[in-house]
Amino acid sequence: MEPEYRTRRPHKKSRNGCLPCKQRRKKCDERRPCCTRCADRDLKCRYQSRQPQREDWLPVSPALSRSPSVLSIHGTGSLNAEELELLRHYLTHTSRAIPYDDDDLYALQEGFPNLAFRSRALMNSILALAAICKCHDIISQPTVDERHRDEAHALLLIAEDRHRESLRRTQNDISNLHRECYDATLANAPLMVLYILANHSVRIQWAGTMPDIPTGFVPTQLQWVSLIRAAHLAYNGMLNDIDQPCEPCSDTNFGESIPPASHLYQLSPDPIIRVTSPEDGPMKPTRDLFLPILAATFQAAIKGLRMRAEVKRAEMPTDPGIAFSFVALRAFEAIADEVLHTNTNAIHSKLSPSSSHSSPAPPPPRSRLSYVSPWLRNYIARVTMATPTRPFRRTITAFVNRVPAEYLTLVQTSVEHLSDCRAVERVVASEGLAVDIFAQ
Repeated sequence: MEPEYRTRRPHKKSRNGCLPCKQRRKKCDERRPCCTRCADRDLKCRYQSRQPQREDWLPVSPALSRSPSVLSIHGTGSLNAEELELLRHYLTHTSRAIPYDDDDLYALQEGFPNLAFRSRALMNSILALAAICKCHDIISQPTVDERHRDEAHALLLIAEDRHRESLRRTQNDISNLHRECYDATLANAPLMVLYILANHSVRIQWAGTMPDIPTGFVPTQLQWVSLIRAAHLAYNGMLNDIDQPCEPCSDTNFGESIPPASHLYQLSPDPIIRVTSPEDGPMKPTRDLFLPILAATFQAAIKGLRMRAEVKRAEMPTDPGIAFSFVALRAFEAIADEVLHTNTNAIHSKLSPSSSHSSPAPPPPRSRLSYVSPWLRNYIARVTMATPTRPFRRTITAFVNRVPAEYLTLVQTSVEHLSDCRAVERVVASEGLAVDIFAQ
């Protein structure tokens, strides 16, 4: 007897479930004011504000259009109200808190937003970064009540959802990368690095200041290292790969009716609007007091570290982990010498946004990177340390990208062991040396 085939009943996935069910990745029946699952578990049931359906998506309001720091979308109807609010926060605050100099400001406040209106993956990364930035602002207030915690929790969920969606779309595009997608795909790499670093910082801050960190939002171990490395590999991969014709990316229809990028958004000529306000660089007391001390003592500290490394190498001359750690130690010495020169004036010049930086050499003809916009090539080369750059804040990036991948694996394995008290005894000597160098 032939088997009887039945067609599967189609179902529609809803994104309107309550926050506790989303956090635990459980199906929510969306009953209000309290869903069945939360009622059974005596949990506080909370919902995000309802988002309009696609047909209700709104163009930029006249009030937003008048702002010099906000995109004029020309009625494309691409973003809903919640997304517009996140985009407004990104343009007026997030993109001004991150840049180190005018080149960074151009990329973050003009280049990336213009590209994002042609790439949903990139737009999702921008919205994720804005959501985590708003979350940071909320939990950094002097007093944080339950309403603030609920709002911050909702923003964490939005940020994670946007980040995962961006990853999914980017993976689809990378599998069949087309020339039209090069800019948006490459631009997404540093935005994801910024997001994962900000997300990690928020989780640590929440865990340290508020005892009720949501389940699933405990800080993860060194995930940011992998993403920093991935951005560097993406740049080098496009530099060394030869361009091949293929089908257009699936993401290029997003914002297809948008005018040319030059008509979308440009940095305001008003110098007040263009001022950057980076929040993560060394503060003035650090620059004036701590850095000169660090510059005067780092050579002695490295000498002591090298002596310990030599002892380990004498004990285990054939251990490959020791060899990888020595490569990392040499990279660390070179970076420390670049950043912490014994001349105090040199330190200040390296920390000045007006400092010049060298541009990368032009990519080879027909290299995928040769089809990437020059401003984006230069930006990625600087932030991944593929070309020499001076900002003190990028020393971690420089270290992660210059050391062997095997060394980073040693560090991550050791940190995982150290975080588990039952596994501490499994930390071998080569892992301990790797962590010592990383800690310095």
